[in-house]
Amino acid sequence: MRKTIILLLLMSGAFLSKAQVFNTSGILKGGEAAVGFEPSLLVYDGDTDFMMFFHAGVGLGRNLDLGAKFGVFGDENYYGGDVEFGISKTLSLSAGMHHFHDFGLDGTANVSVPLARGTKLITGLDMDIIFGDETKIPLWLPFGIRVSVGNGWSLIMETEIELTDEAYHYFGIGMAYGF
Repeated sequence: MRKTIILLLLMSGAFLSKAQVFNTSGILKGGEAAVGFEPSLLVYDGDTDFMMFFHAGVGLGRNLDLGAKFGVFGDENYYGGDVEFGISKTLSLSAGMHHFHDFGLDGTANVSVPLARGTKLITGLDMDIIFGDETKIPLWLPFGIRVSVGNGWSLIMETEIELTDEAYHYFGIGMAYGF
């Protein structure tokens, strides 16, 4: 029953809204779910904005999952959702949409490289198409570490380095719980 309620909430949020559950290539299996939180800093040309992100995801089966992400406590709230497709154990592609200042579409390639038992390096390429007064295409290089700490919990430290002037730097550290 709890998984059904979570699925319905995620589906309703995802249609309004980017949001893989963090930038990892891991795909949730059918019926599995995950939630997480991530205090973060967004740095725009020297200005810093704190945000608290909440992540949620549910596995749909067939190497496919649905995610939602909500950011609060910043100068504007973030709402996003995506669908992530598992290509292999170490590569996934996601596509979604979000609203943060303006409406945008998202595309991400996620790569996870096993380092040691329970620890993975995460990287890839993240791109948005932002529809505001003028169309912008920010591009980021995500980079981070995911460490399994047991009982379904993972510690995830990540950054997104701006590759274009339209992007911003992102730094976050959070926890995810899978069930």
